[in-house]
Amino acid sequence: MRERLEVPKELLARYATSAPRYTSYPTAVDWEKDPEKAFDPATYGERLEAAAAARPGEAISLYTHIPYCAELCLFCGCNVQISRSNERRERYLEAIEHELRFIERTGIQKRAVKQFHWGGGTPTSLDPDQLEQLFGSIMSRFHMAEGAEVSIEVDPRVTTPEQIERLAGLGFNRISMGVQDFEPDVQQAIKRVQSEEMTRSVIQSAREAGMKSVNVDLIYGLPHQTRDGFKRTVETTLDIAPERVALFHYAHVPWMKKHQAAMDTDAMPSAEQKLDLFADSIEAFDTAGYVYLGLDHFALPEDELSVAAADGTLHRNFMGYTTQRGREMISLGVSSIGEVDGCYVQNIANEPEYVKDVAERGFATYRGHAMTPEDRLRRDIILELMCNGRVDKRRIEAEHGIDFDATFALELGELRVPVEDGLVELSAEQIKLTPVGQVLMRNVAVPFDRYLRERKARGETGKSTFSKTL
Repeated sequence: MRERLEVPKELLARYATSAPRYTSYPTAVDWEKDPEKAFDPATYGERLEAAAAARPGEAISLYTHIPYCAELCLFCGCNVQISRSNERRERYLEAIEHELRFIERTGIQKRAVKQFHWGGGTPTSLDPDQLEQLFGSIMSRFHMAEGAEVSIEVDPRVTTPEQIERLAGLGFNRISMGVQDFEPDVQQAIKRVQSEEMTRSVIQSAREAGMKSVNVDLIYGLPHQTRDGFKRTVETTLDIAPERVALFHYAHVPWMKKHQAAMDTDAMPSAEQKLDLFADSIEAFDTAGYVYLGLDHFALPEDELSVAAADGTLHRNFMGYTTQRGREMISLGVSSIGEVDGCYVQNIANEPEYVKDVAERGFATYRGHAMTPEDRLRRDIILELMCNGRVDKRRIEAEHGIDFDATFALELGELRVPVEDGLVELSAEQIKLTPVGQVLMRNVAVPFDRYLRERKARGETGKSTFSKTL
């Protein structure tokens, strides 16, 4: 019988601090914009060429960002543009075509694509013909590897059965959608009115069209959420039975996302109430048989993410959890982030500048970070904790040429309290998260973050930079 996951509320309260989510290490706040320092954006093409030549037989990941939404949800932290202009969308598709031509000249497109994702914004703000046009433009250069995951984010409020049918016909086999909460008063408060019937209809259309995987996003910490109300949302989600669920903690950052200032903060649940929402949800998904992958993600036992977590091959990149370990990632579109030839790279976040840059020079990379050997060492450790819940010291030593305990004596010392609290088990051979430690893995990863340590030494707490861990 599978061991039940039980997390003491007192422990959750004690570890509810601000910390990075580690979609990358170093995190984006530590990347250099100055070409005189770690990374020169003008070398993006050279990096692509180097990656094409050095690893021609390895598959890659490919991401495309479509920023448009018809309305602005108050909770949103993504890079979005509120527009219903078809002319603007056509201009954007033309800009991506410019970017594709530049990438094609580097030879990187000869490598097969194993993970392919469209995010936003709302990719299904494009009409069926535009969806097909964009897909065709990309696939006229790239080609899919066998068994590739081909996914797209959809908004049930604007997604039609025709779009779903067209997407499935193109080869999309997975959809992801935000629900956040099914309670009407919560939906009104966050300006995301999306009925249960609407959500079920899109999921049914996707499954009837042959899409094999559905992900649903929920958020706790929103105005007017109650313990009973969110339990109903979770119960409805379990009845829908998506293959994957992401349970996010709402990050209220109005100094970064000005529209969030319109949120009724007086109606938000207290810190203690949020812990109740989280603990209740963990218990409900665990009882229903979902595998807790860590951070805020769950998957059915037969899902490939659960299988990868069980055998220690789960990975994490800017698209989230994935089975595609070590894949370099090419990213298209405004604000998109990629990883090429040992460097993180990001496109400009301003849409007019992106369109101008790709028209003039073929790319819109404006910053990035060239990883050092120490960056790669620490990333390896952090990703192993975040993805597979354990670090094999001997493997790290063999691959990076270090003495683990000597190199990380300070960090191991800082893990003493998490060990005493039952989050971590330390041995001569490994660092291993307990089931409770899986819930609090961000806290356990923090000691290995050299950049965060240096920020704290400078008096920068990170409270206005990173979201709460719970």
